[in-house]
Amino acid sequence: MWKDIHKEGDIGSEGGIVLLDEEYKDQCRITLERCRTYYAITCGVYGSMVHTVFCDEKEYQLTYERMKLDLQNFMDTDTTWDEELEFYDAFSEKY
Repeated sequence: MWKDIHKEGDIGSEGGIVLLDEEYKDQCRITLERCRTYYAITCGVYGSMVHTVFCDEKEYQLTYERMKLDLQNFMDTDTTWDEELEFYDAFSEKY
């Protein structure tokens, strides 16, 4: 289950205001920020991968939800190291 770790008024890694900040199984995290002219979504699998995507007003909500679901499915699947690397590459290309 995702848990909210956001604190009111936090500034994110891209310098925007944090709107959503969630963690899954103490293994990964996804953060949505509203910046001046765009939205930033930063996610990471602890110890393995960090990735940031920039979106406009029209696409940020759907992109956030899709990234979150992909991360959750990945974390819920037993994988080999090679499969993890394949996921990170495919995830980065997709987003």
